[in-house]
Amino acid sequence: MEASYILWVIFLFLIAYIIVIGIITIGWIRIPQTSTKKITVKTKVSVIIAVRNEAGNIYPLLESLVKQTYDPNLFDIVIVDDHSEDETVNIINKYIHNDIISITLIKADKKGKKSALLQGINYSNSELIITTDGDCSVNYNWISAFVDYYVSSNKKVISGPVTYSSSGGFWEGFFRLDFSSLVAAGAGSIGVGLPLMGNGANMAFSKEIYTDFDNRNDKHASGDDVFLMHHVTKKFGAKSLGFLKNEDSMVITHAPNNISSFMSQRMRWGSKAKGYRLIWPIVVSLVVFLFNAGLSAILISGFFMSWAFIVYALLVITKYFIDFPLVYRYLNFSNAPRLKPLFFFAEFIYPLYIFTASILALFFKFSWKNRDGLS
Repeated sequence: MEASYILWVIFLFLIAYIIVIGIITIGWIRIPQTSTKKITVKTKVSVIIAVRNEAGNIYPLLESLVKQTYDPNLFDIVIVDDHSEDETVNIINKYIHNDIISITLIKADKKGKKSALLQGINYSNSELIITTDGDCSVNYNWISAFVDYYVSSNKKVISGPVTYSSSGGFWEGFFRLDFSSLVAAGAGSIGVGLPLMGNGANMAFSKEIYTDFDNRNDKHASGDDVFLMHHVTKKFGAKSLGFLKNEDSMVITHAPNNISSFMSQRMRWGSKAKGYRLIWPIVVSLVVFLFNAGLSAILISGFFMSWAFIVYALLVITKYFIDFPLVYRYLNFSNAPRLKPLFFFAEFIYPLYIFTASILALFFKFSWKNRDGLS
């Protein structure tokens, strides 16, 4: 009787999951894919980058920024160093005196990425702010793609696509698949008019909007990108946000080095959920958590009741057919079709991983860049 009751509960979670993922998938399909046009407008742009201990990563980013096709007289780079303990500052200084673009290096007044970003944005006098991270690289048409969409769409906040670089191996593929599903979910939610999340590694917004953003959830170490989106949604409506589905706007970043760093990153991202105030992000978070918690319970039950393994397999296969229309479309867009065969096998791991990461994010502190005790 108890097993039957649990199965009925999980079935209800499954229905809710189908509805949520279906809505998000429709949103992704509704977003038109664009290509970068020749820029004729003269929008002033600042690329803001908060960095900490990025000596091993920042060179590719600086190289890709120096080679941007956008008019170098119309954009500058503002880098805020968040108390790096390696050679990051020395590497940046070698680029500051180049004759191509304006690069300014600022020492952060306070500790933390959110404070560093705010300091860099306040320093800028540009109309459009674009943010990325020190461990990323961008397409040479990256700025042009954002400016083109910003001018033509009149969006106040623009989220862009992000993908992990490819180095091979099962776990690297698993990390890329998980990240792809998150980015696709954020994009699809924007596409259907129910903003969920974005990624500060690839986001643009007017400086005026950020100046108006006075609810930064400072008690959370992560999430300024998400909370900005939620703030703009509440004040100006969901139509004020857009997702730039343009291959030129893709940002490439490094996948976590191992499972430990992967889980720590997901804890940091998951900790944002504690600051959610909009209904849709709360509903999505609860549905995904409860459905995967139920699947995890069935998987664990299989060690005591062998039939539970069969039920788990059937539910995971069902989940696969729910997820793949969205994930496959994003893999095609991000030029990662080779990950499609791996996705089926990864689905059997996801429930336990999502359940574990969610619990850790809600109740435990995490470390980032040699800083411990963050929440």
